[in-house]
Amino acid sequence: MYYYKIISIILFAVGITFSLTPSVYAEEPISISTSQSLYNEGDTVVVFGTIAKTFQGLPITLQIYHEDNLITVAQVEVALDGSFAKDFSASGPFWTSDGTYIIRGFYTSDKIVETTFEFYKQASIVGSASFPVDIPNSGTFDMGYTIRGGEIKDVTINKDHNSLLLELAAESSGELVVKLPRSSFDAIKSDGGDEIFIILIGNNKNDLENFVQVQYKEVETGSDFRSLQILFEKDDRWVEIIGTYVIPEFGSIAIIILVAAVSSAIIISKSKLSVRYN
Repeated sequence: MYYYKIISIILFAVGITFSLTPSVYAEEPISISTSQSLYNEGDTVVVFGTIAKTFQGLPITLQIYHEDNLITVAQVEVALDGSFAKDFSASGPFWTSDGTYIIRGFYTSDKIVETTFEFYKQASIVGSASFPVDIPNSGTFDMGYTIRGGEIKDVTINKDHNSLLLELAAESSGELVVKLPRSSFDAIKSDGGDEIFIILIGNNKNDLENFVQVQYKEVETGSDFRSLQILFEKDDRWVEIIGTYVIPEFGSIAIIILVAAVSSAIIISKSKLSVRYN
């Protein structure tokens, strides 16, 4: 009799343990993300996610709101593996206000999820402000910039990387546009054509392994400048822009350095995609 009482107590205790076990090991019932955190008018808003348990033939309903205004709605087919994706064009009569937009996903009464993104009708005006950049033993040059969602605290040159290192104070996810004077900083191929820049973002200057490569958009190009649009997130603090030279006398092997950076860089996501999209 005593033996059975002990067994009963043990089973009861085990039951309590399982009932109190945190649900961190359980799969989220539904998740939703966007391809980037900020969009301008005319961009494509890519919404995607997964549903842990699906019902055959039941679509997910996606709604986009700005404040209390419904911007658009769509019913999206869910794949057999529980994944879904939908493109929305950020244009039309309802996309009129700048600010934070909310995406809500409804699958069943207990599977509701939402996320947000920032929308601006117009991209930042290129180079509406300038930041003086010190060139060691060579004076300074002005880097034009515009930023939304934060401010630039400092810009320094890393001559070993042929790069600019920008320190940010990010209040939220946002957008940085920099106007780079070709005479002082550029990315050039051996044949004289434009080379791509390498953009790395991190939150700890001394922890280079946690810097990740992100994509950028070259929003304006001239004979004496190049302007880049870079999206950042709230926790981002450092942005490194790698070119092939910071003033031409800063090294004859700069192009080799950039080629090596391009070939070895692995685009790692800081968002919920595997890369950050333009």
